[in-house]
Amino acid sequence: MSDAIRPEDAESLVRQDLVTREELNRAREEEARSGVPWYRWLIQQQKVTFEALENLLRYEFHSPSARSAHNSLGEALVRRGALTRPQLDEALAEQRRSGRLLGNILLEKGFVKPRDIALTLAEQHGMSYAELSETPSEPAALELVPQHLAEKNGLLPVRLEDEGQRIVFLAVQPQAQERAHEVAMLLGKRAQVLLTACDDITAEIRNRYASHEPEEEFPVSQTEAPRTITSVQTAVSPQGKDPGSGRFPAADMEPQQKPVTATAADSSRFAELGRAASGASVIKLVSTIVEGAVRAGATDIHLDPQQPETRVRFRIDGVLHDVMSIPESQHAAVVSRVKVLADMDITETRHPQDGHFRAQVGDVDLDIRVATMPTFLGERVVLRLLDQSAVLSGVKDLGLEPDDEKKLLRNIHQPYGMILVTGPTGSGKTTTLYAALNQKDVFTESIVTLEDPVEYQLSGINQVQIDPDINLTFASTLRAALRQDIDVLLVGEIRDQETAQIAIRAAMTGHLVFSTLHTNDAPEAVSTLRNMGIPPFLISSALTCVIGQRLVRKICPECRKRFKPKPDLLAAIGLPEDTKALYHGTGCVACHHTGCKGRTGIFEVLEVTPEVRELILKEAPPDQLAAASGMKSMADRCRQKILNGLVAPEEFLRVIRV
Repeated sequence: MSDAIRPEDAESLVRQDLVTREELNRAREEEARSGVPWYRWLIQQQKVTFEALENLLRYEFHSPSARSAHNSLGEALVRRGALTRPQLDEALAEQRRSGRLLGNILLEKGFVKPRDIALTLAEQHGMSYAELSETPSEPAALELVPQHLAEKNGLLPVRLEDEGQRIVFLAVQPQAQERAHEVAMLLGKRAQVLLTACDDITAEIRNRYASHEPEEEFPVSQTEAPRTITSVQTAVSPQGKDPGSGRFPAADMEPQQKPVTATAADSSRFAELGRAASGASVIKLVSTIVEGAVRAGATDIHLDPQQPETRVRFRIDGVLHDVMSIPESQHAAVVSRVKVLADMDITETRHPQDGHFRAQVGDVDLDIRVATMPTFLGERVVLRLLDQSAVLSGVKDLGLEPDDEKKLLRNIHQPYGMILVTGPTGSGKTTTLYAALNQKDVFTESIVTLEDPVEYQLSGINQVQIDPDINLTFASTLRAALRQDIDVLLVGEIRDQETAQIAIRAAMTGHLVFSTLHTNDAPEAVSTLRNMGIPPFLISSALTCVIGQRLVRKICPECRKRFKPKPDLLAAIGLPEDTKALYHGTGCVACHHTGCKGRTGIFEVLEVTPEVRELILKEAPPDQLAAASGMKSMADRCRQKILNGLVAPEEFLRVIRV
């Protein structure tokens, strides 16, 4: 976060009365003394919350127009006759002393009323004004937006328009417009914000939600067979599922009295937890989190218990983003709801658990993997969203350069040999392997995969789930697979010498073998195999191609801007000094203010030619192998994407090892 914080951000904390000038000065003194960033000191001393700081960085006063509008607020109030010149001069003097927002000072001194400021800000920002008492909230709007999401963003839902495609909010700050657009994006809607005058918008939100309890269920895939949750306190009746709706009604998720190995106090606690987890508000909250993650293009959802609330974060394009928070009082119920869906034991909170469930969000069919881990403040939950349509990608969808694509396709269509994909966790290796398998003909070839875990279901392909707990390891299963008359074999990962030896011998005996290896780049794969104890003559005979890859974020097309790079930036990424212009994203609602949207791969393809085979036999170093194959490195490929305006130069420094 520190890279995103600027000096003016610290001043914004003072302007908004989040911290005092004295507290900020003390934080800066501590930073100079100890090296601890000033914002960290403020959080640790509970002077400001993490949520307030995160909101500041994402929304508050980052545009010159917003700052200038606030600076001219006093003059606009004078023109409207709501404020006298002497009163303005007195308030400006206080603002120069304290650095606080002028509007807060005027309200504190009683010079103006909240309605005067709201009307003036609405006029300045081209927004409409609505009286709070004359704008009631429709039940449909309250049902659509979870209460905690509304409270965190200071947005009061009032109605749906345009046949339910646009949601209208009330807010007390013009900056809430960007928040509203992000919330609406998560909900699959458009947003409109009306300014209003309200002393405590959070209290008003709570009052309106208190008068209406939403009733909504989590959408479970219609193709999923009804399950009975065998946890002691919560069960889903198989007869309770409505086959027409494809949903598990909340009414069917009632506490069940089952024998348990727990004390009476524990049983009572878990019974209460089961009832809370089946409550309509919790069901709606979990449903909104998952649906919002899908609409935002997230791959993972993190539920992190913190003080004083649980942070909900989405991993979008490889980077985590805070999207909302859950009160501490509801954390256990939300975790239990996820456990119920994933067929996990809600009574077990001291040990990690794994599970999964199927869900359908719109037209997207998801397999959601759930993993829990106990922490000091409660159970941490991570949900991985696996879109089954992702397996339909082909080699041409990966982002390979034309010459690398030809090399890869040439080796995929070889009758035997080994193709390795290398890179760290999260670099897209599985996607590349599946794209390669999609080039094979499932009707004329026998294809088997050995995976841990099986992430995507591939039609026409036999997939084996590795389970070391029952001695179903890569090595033992690989031996059995070689007796199955297989043409194409995918080994999820080569982790040890035994697996490497069997896979290489399979490649030498008429099988086309795909697998992954954890190395920094493609040429190092040969050294890694040698270090596993594989003789060089076996490597040179079996290996046909090695692909090294990384994932980089693409520049958001909505906020893509041209800029003149500084010499030190060009030197850091190895671009010519005479490079006149590069591109980056400035940040917008569409890209969650990151400047990036979507990802693409950067690859290096080491094809094992006769010259490379000779060098492998001689145990030549990796750089000689790369030179002999004519391979373009990932760094070279990334520089080209930067020059083409597809990738920001900062991505090179984030992803590529120089």
